[in-house]
Amino acid sequence: MRHVVVFAGPSLGPNGLPEGLDAEILGPAAQGDIVAAVQQNEKCVIALIDGLFQGVPAVRHKEILWALDQGALVYGAASMGAMRAAELSLHGMQGRGLVYRWLRRYSLVPDDAVAVLHAPQELGGGAITNALVDLRMSFKRALRAGLVDRATAEDLAKVAEKLHYTRRTMPNVLRDAARLRPELADLDSRILNRSQKQQDAQLLLRELRDRQKDGIWPVPASVPKFFATDVFLHDMVAGGFSLDTLKVD
Repeated sequence: MRHVVVFAGPSLGPNGLPEGLDAEILGPAAQGDIVAAVQQNEKCVIALIDGLFQGVPAVRHKEILWALDQGALVYGAASMGAMRAAELSLHGMQGRGLVYRWLRRYSLVPDDAVAVLHAPQELGGGAITNALVDLRMSFKRALRAGLVDRATAEDLAKVAEKLHYTRRTMPNVLRDAARLRPELADLDSRILNRSQKQQDAQLLLRELRDRQKDGIWPVPASVPKFFATDVFLHDMVAGGFSLDTLKVD
C-alpha cells in the first residue's frame, strides 16, 4: 500500500479528511517538505493542496520533479497544489478540480489568485481572507441565481482583483465597489456561499481514498530524466538536507 501524505491548511475546510482515507496530514508545504516526505516513504502519494510562500521559500518545481523521478505519485489541487500541477502537468504531476483546470487554461493568471491570509496552524490554520478564485466563482453563481446582472458581476470581479490578497474579503469587495456604484452597498455579503478551493481539495482526497480502498493506482507517468541543477542543490543544502543522502545524478 502506498503511503499517502497530504499537505493542506485552509483549503481543507471544516470537513477535514474524508472518512476512510488513511493519510498522514501535514500543514501547508514549504520548500523541502516534499523531498523530506519522499525520503521517508520513497514511493508515496503526495497530495499537495496548500503551500506557504510568505516568509519562507515556497515549494520548488524542481523538488516535485525530483519526487516524481523517485517514483512518487504527486497530485495537486485547490491552491498551491493546483498552481504547481498546472505548471508541471506535462512532466508527470497530476491536477484535479476546477481551479486546476482554470489555471491550466489561463496561464497568465497571477499567483495571488489562490492566495489567502490564514491563521497559524496552532490556531487551526483557517482562512482569514477569501481567494480571488473563490470570489470570482461566487460572483458567477450570483449571476446564475439572478442576484446580480452580468455587468455587476464583472465589476465585482475587477474590484476583487485590485485588492491585495491580505485584504480580499467579500465585505471589502462590496465596500470598495459601492464607492464606484453606490447601489451595490445593498448587496448581501453572504453571496460567498462556498469555497471552490475546499470543494476541489475534497474531490482529490475522495479520489485518493477510493484508490486506496481498491488498491489501484495509476502507473507513474514517464517523466524526463531528472538533472540536479546547482540551484536545486543549493536550496536543498540551505534546507538542511545532506547531499550524501539525497538521491541525485
